[in-house]
Amino acid sequence: MKKFVALLLAMLMVVAMLPAIAVAEEPIIVRWGTHWTAGQDPNQIDETTGTYSMTDEADRQLRLAAEAAVLEKHNVKIVHVQYAQDTRSELVLSVLAGNPCCEIARMWSGSESTVLAQNILQPLDDYAYIFEGAEWMWPTAVFGHNYFINTNVSFTEYFTLCVNLTMIEKVDALKDENGNTIYPMDLLAQGKWTWSNFKDYLAKIDAYYGNTPAPDGAKVETIAAYETDYRFAGLAAMYANGGGIYGDAGVIADSAESIEAIAYIKELLDLGYAKVCGVYDDGWTPQWCEAGNDLGRGAAVFADCPIWMIKGFADSCSARGESIAIMPWPAADDLVTVAEDGTVTYDPAYRQVISVGDIDGILKGVSPEMTELTLASYRTYWETYYSLKAGVTDMDLYKAAVAEDEAMKYGLNIDNEVYGQKVLDAFIFNSELCIPNDVSGNLGMRDPWDQIMGKGLAGVDGMPAYDIAIKANLNKFTEVVDEMTAILGSTELNDNQAPSVSVSGKAIVAKDSDLTAIDWAQFFTAEDGFDGVMDPYMAIYEVENRVDVTTVGTYQAKAIFTDKAGNEGSAKVDVIVYNAENTTAPTLTVKAELPTIAMDSDMEAIDWAGAYVETAVDADGLDIKANIVADTTELDTSFPDFYFVTLTVTDYAGNTAEVEIEVEVVAE
Repeated sequence: MKKFVALLLAMLMVVAMLPAIAVAEEPIIVRWGTHWTAGQDPNQIDETTGTYSMTDEADRQLRLAAEAAVLEKHNVKIVHVQYAQDTRSELVLSVLAGNPCCEIARMWSGSESTVLAQNILQPLDDYAYIFEGAEWMWPTAVFGHNYFINTNVSFTEYFTLCVNLTMIEKVDALKDENGNTIYPMDLLAQGKWTWSNFKDYLAKIDAYYGNTPAPDGAKVETIAAYETDYRFAGLAAMYANGGGIYGDAGVIADSAESIEAIAYIKELLDLGYAKVCGVYDDGWTPQWCEAGNDLGRGAAVFADCPIWMIKGFADSCSARGESIAIMPWPAADDLVTVAEDGTVTYDPAYRQVISVGDIDGILKGVSPEMTELTLASYRTYWETYYSLKAGVTDMDLYKAAVAEDEAMKYGLNIDNEVYGQKVLDAFIFNSELCIPNDVSGNLGMRDPWDQIMGKGLAGVDGMPAYDIAIKANLNKFTEVVDEMTAILGSTELNDNQAPSVSVSGKAIVAKDSDLTAIDWAQFFTAEDGFDGVMDPYMAIYEVENRVDVTTVGTYQAKAIFTDKAGNEGSAKVDVIVYNAENTTAPTLTVKAELPTIAMDSDMEAIDWAGAYVETAVDADGLDIKANIVADTTELDTSFPDFYFVTLTVTDYAGNTAEVEIEVEVVAE
């Protein structure tokens, strides 16, 4: 409570220090568009609960203060706009109509490449001056221009390197001459947290644990020195060596630094110091999150851990009396210099890989004057938000100011008398290297890179080693660059969105019917952002090769709509083939335990088929649950009691069956 009060006081002080402006008659409205206003709008009320949608009250107050600062400094009122449809459709349709739906357009992580390829975002190069001194809001240029702005102040990688410190303490080879454990944080402080020393460190762990059976449920048979999802380890190693997939110079996946990094990962795997956390059926994709799960089980000393699960892993370790730390991925040896006086200097090329995540842009059609005002207010908003959160006025001090709270959120034992401060120092150091810089995912380049690197390491599908494979497949990246450069160099919007196809109803077809006599268009509607409502009779229907009209059963017919740009959208309608000559009554079976009905429930909303019926099938075994109707004449949900309800099911040939059930209405 004291921290919250202090926070509010700090808010008031900062807002009070903002320079006053001449107040216009009406504030200027700047719309912030998003797919999720509940996480952005501090004034939004949840219609169900009647409370604020933002459940974190401290965060809500921060956002209110940030909005107040924007109003005070710029006379701008922020209005949050919820997209009415998919982000990728909403934004392009509004620009196409000449009426941008918002000034700040937020794109969820994964949608940016599609939106950028629509050529609807403004290049923001001319506004770089607004972000001088706030470069963390200004991501790497792509295809020669800056299209994005960013709010992500990251403290650690998406998949970060975690280590079980308690397990290390058992390894005698990792103790100094006085018997004290040499922790990874010690090597970091001495400038020795490098590739060569990491390999040596893992070798000693492997020598100690390599033949120890892993706990039950682990993905590895014996305890791993380092259990890895090599896609993330490979990317982390590339950035720790000054490489990457895409950077200021364009595609750098084939650079000497990137190739050297993947060779290092392969060396760790070949030596057995690193073990893969299992792969999926394709033979090369590491199983999602399993390395971190094994760290939590005590089956791995080092592991690549998803950030959203680290606290759970830390808690699992803590339950066994163990502690973990978050470490930066070690630097390539030649990027670290240690002076005679012990001063450690890192080359600026040494970074931790941070994906940008959700990102913002300005749509075409927003005037230059409004764009300038919008970007200036954007900076004010986020600087106010973070400064108040940390109680600092300089964002360079932000991470250090909140590091303890952030570290505790991850479950790090920073209060340990032996190494607590070292854990915190390593966490702060890691956070300082975590500047959002990996835009490859925003450009659609991560998936092909994952496959080239992963298949090469796993030795599947004939993929050669990375140094050969990346050069042989470099066109997969350069083609993206060439295509995007051409699109963004044009004044035309680019239609890359498939038509949206909807299905209504289902086709009920008698056995041995003529499928060509059915009007399949009646089941489908389609609309395209550029072409508008589409003619269902122009679609291609796949029916005969999908529906066996000679055999009773449930099938699906497919409709394919192609817009003028060649984008295809499709949907499937259920096709029920039944025996019209069947005269046997269907079978209706109710569940052994019937749920009660809450008093004053809406009878129309009760799912009789789903909640009360176990099975409903016709003589041929067709599921006909959807055909159940309930006679609720005797049911009165306004009064607690027992009531009889008759459930009737009719098969597609018209045969019926019914059962009477007794339900109870209960007062809550």
